[in-house]
Amino acid sequence: MSRLGFLGPQGTFTEIAAKTYARRVDEYIPYGDIKALINAVSRGEVDKVIVPIENSIQGGVTLTLDLLVEHDVKIISEVIIPVKHSLLTKKMVELDEIKHVMSMSQALAQCRSFLEDNLVDYQIHFTNSTVEGAEKLHDLDDSWAVIGNSEAAEHYNLEILREGIQDNEENWTRFVVLSQEEVSATANDKTSIICSLGQDHPGALYDILHEFAIRGINLTRIESRPAKKLLGDYIFFIDFEGHYQEKMLEDALDLVNYKASWYKLLGSYPKSMVIDDYSVS
Repeated sequence: MSRLGFLGPQGTFTEIAAKTYARRVDEYIPYGDIKALINAVSRGEVDKVIVPIENSIQGGVTLTLDLLVEHDVKIISEVIIPVKHSLLTKKMVELDEIKHVMSMSQALAQCRSFLEDNLVDYQIHFTNSTVEGAEKLHDLDDSWAVIGNSEAAEHYNLEILREGIQDNEENWTRFVVLSQEEVSATANDKTSIICSLGQDHPGALYDILHEFAIRGINLTRIESRPAKKLLGDYIFFIDFEGHYQEKMLEDALDLVNYKASWYKLLGSYPKSMVIDDYSVS
């Protein structure tokens, strides 16, 4: 029986990514937070989990990055979906009837221009998630709306008053699928590693990146996070094209491992499956 954990409750963007990744999973299991998700796959409660790792506007999801340092799990796939926000209501009303809008802080911030341009004398209310607002909406009067997605509208039987209200059309979130097992190589792979520098000296990071550059290995992402030890001590998350078992990458990673004070291979996996629509139910 195949079990896939996702960041719940139902109607989140993570559920959309989960259903997009695996339409034939026997059971989708919602978890309340990212830490619980990664603990679940580490303990074998589920076969795989899917978690957000970065957003094109807000950058890396720091909790996911920190937990990848702590837990022995592998990245086996990635999914990239557009963040499309909608204004949801209990029934179809005119925009000037909306006096209260609720959602999580990020969603409200990403739709600020639409709200300012289209609503009059409204108040914003913060929730822990877009779905929390959708759940509450049925207990409120018709002057309330929530910013959410089409999956939440369908699940909670809400009307979509306006679609695509986000200020930036190029708003994408990347999700990674985690498991205890690796996946086989394909002809179109990406690899993720984590490392911290060895002895602190001028050009220490260059020494690491040089091993990729001289071999023509294309880096697709590099991000630093505090190592939570000494001030100024950082861990680097590096993504690059190719599979770690390829000879050229294997040679580079051997030297990175030698030069770094700490090194971890997160896995090689098929490159992103970019999704433009949410027809996943």
